[in-house]
Amino acid sequence: MNNLNKKILSNLSEKNLSVYKLSKLIGYSGGSLSSMIKGKMSFSKRVIEKILPILKVSKEEFESWMIADRYPKEIIEKALAIKKNPPMPVEIPQQKTKITKSPILTAKIDKLILEKQLSRTKLSKLINYDQITLNRMILGMHKISGTVVERLSEVLEVSQDDISAWVLADKYSLDELSMAWDVCTSE
Repeated sequence: MNNLNKKILSNLSEKNLSVYKLSKLIGYSGGSLSSMIKGKMSFSKRVIEKILPILKVSKEEFESWMIADRYPKEIIEKALAIKKNPPMPVEIPQQKTKITKSPILTAKIDKLILEKQLSRTKLSKLINYDQITLNRMILGMHKISGTVVERLSEVLEVSQDDISAWVLADKYSLDELSMAWDVCTSE
């Protein structure tokens, strides 16, 4: 049983509710809701918004349950450490883009690029990936694929877990990561 499943079922039990009754309260298919709770389907934003008041949990707490299910404990621990002490942005000569949605991923990759005396253009050639798409991934404008993480790991000589932790630290708040860590360590 996954963390999300355990937490929701425990919460429902305390309120004398079943998944079926919850589905009726939120006006959603019981089968689909059950699949979401079991981790077989992703929760839609609409469903999350409807069940949070019934479960009486915050969006951050609910999100932390999902994080604890999606990521290994070691990656959550690394992401939490990075989030608590984020890297400083790195200035890359002749790099025009200053706006980033992923300040940690961007800073970490740019630092490695500088250390290896590369550019993002050269990096894209080394990993055999489209430069524009790679740049958007580094800036957090596109989801970074597993293939790109693997290739970056090889070229930049950093673990895939480290890169995953940088992405995770950019995606979630310190509170969400802290709560996810608590979920992982309370098992």
